[in-house]
Amino acid sequence: MCKKESKSLALDPRTFLLLLVFANVITFFQNSIWIELGWICFLGLMMLSFGKYAMSVQWLLSFGFLLLLQYVLLPAAPKAVATILFTLVNYSRRMFPCLMVGTSMIKTISLRQFVLAMRKMHVPQNIIIPISVTIRYFPAIKEETNYIRDAIRLRNIKPVDKLEALLVPLMMSATATAEELSAAAVTRGIENPIKKTSIIELKFRFLDYVCGCVGLLFSIGVFLIK
Repeated sequence: MCKKESKSLALDPRTFLLLLVFANVITFFQNSIWIELGWICFLGLMMLSFGKYAMSVQWLLSFGFLLLLQYVLLPAAPKAVATILFTLVNYSRRMFPCLMVGTSMIKTISLRQFVLAMRKMHVPQNIIIPISVTIRYFPAIKEETNYIRDAIRLRNIKPVDKLEALLVPLMMSATATAEELSAAAVTRGIENPIKKTSIIELKFRFLDYVCGCVGLLFSIGVFLIK
């Protein structure tokens, strides 16, 4: 997750989690294209309000391309091709709201804010610990992968051997990375049962209430508009 502090936090992490619940409800229960379009546009505007202009445009253009593919290009394509691609395109399009909310959450809040939000929600420590370690794990593996790729370029390894040269050291470092992150979390007192304090103050703001209400209205609309 990004390393922004609470002053630049667009939404409370708990609002993001609530929007993720609404996104799942809308994804699996909506039967109206207008509900889906309205929800996608709202999420795009939400990204714009965070200052993520390029990200918002990319998501909206990608969704528009899938709509064009499903409703214009595939009906005109050969039946065999349309049959194969229709289900893939349809389910990819339906997953867009969940992906957009998740991406917004990752790009706009830090891990410490997410952990603090889980503590405020009284999530048990045995759930917070593995989640926090897992969130740190993937960026660490990505960084390790970049180091290995740089080493491959420096040694001029043949293209045939590049996959082996990447996977073998990556598999060897994966376990060590997990152990190091777990040890780092324990060293910082994450297992300490004493109530934690934080200099970050999380509270719901006007934008949190607006986004929550809009998400609730769309979720209700899913069951009213067929």
